[in-house]
Amino acid sequence: MKFDFSVPMTFYEFLAILLAAIAIIIPIAQAIWNKWILHTELKFYPTGRAILFYNQSGSYIRIDGVCEAIHKAISVKKINLKVTRKKDEAKLNLSWSSFISPVNQNMIGAYVQTTEAAHPFRIESDSIMCTFMEFGDMFDTFGKDFRLNTNDLFSEIPEIKENCSDYSQASMIYIQKKEYADAKDFLAKELFWKIGKYIVEIEVEYNNTSKKFTYEISVAENDFKSLSDNFDEALLSPLKSVYGIPWNYRTVIVELQNVK
Repeated sequence: MKFDFSVPMTFYEFLAILLAAIAIIIPIAQAIWNKWILHTELKFYPTGRAILFYNQSGSYIRIDGVCEAIHKAISVKKINLKVTRKKDEAKLNLSWSSFISPVNQNMIGAYVQTTEAAHPFRIESDSIMCTFMEFGDMFDTFGKDFRLNTNDLFSEIPEIKENCSDYSQASMIYIQKKEYADAKDFLAKELFWKIGKYIVEIEVEYNNTSKKFTYEISVAENDFKSLSDNFDEALLSPLKSVYGIPWNYRTVIVELQNVK
């Protein structure tokens, strides 16, 4: 096609060229905007509560909420959590360990929540994803110490079971042993959830960056007493297992407050 630039363009020719130019420029501008100007943002919306645990796995915590990816998709690689006890600056460093299903399932007449091992996940652009998470000791530091301090006590369970057919009689003999008292002292010393206030910092590693969310929780006297009941339960649960007695660990629900 030959163009004669000596002949003035008609309005319709000019309009056609202008529209063609816009059609070329728009996707280029959008690509530049999305890649270089528009920034990804991660938001976390907790349910406003945290669940505190203390058992043979030590002190740990569960926090439920949802994550939202603003503008662009986000690949969450890892989530760590640090709890600082305000009265003495003692710290508890945990990492995501399990995802909890937000849906209760009916299992033989009882409603339960299923779990799966924590793993990286992707949130599509302008979407949300449920993140009900337990944070635990990934390196089993407490568990190793617990087994070291209870090995002698637990090794006596087979003999007790052989001599006592009744759990009540067996438990009376069991809790009177020196090894039981020593193990209980260890558990009392290692409980992180003392009475007072705590700062909870959740750090999310995603894409090539990270973001921190900060909250505060408080452990009241009743909360401390409930978790302290687990000293005995952690030591009695192996004995209960051989007699077919259900475990009875206690958990504590506390308010999770935003720190501005």
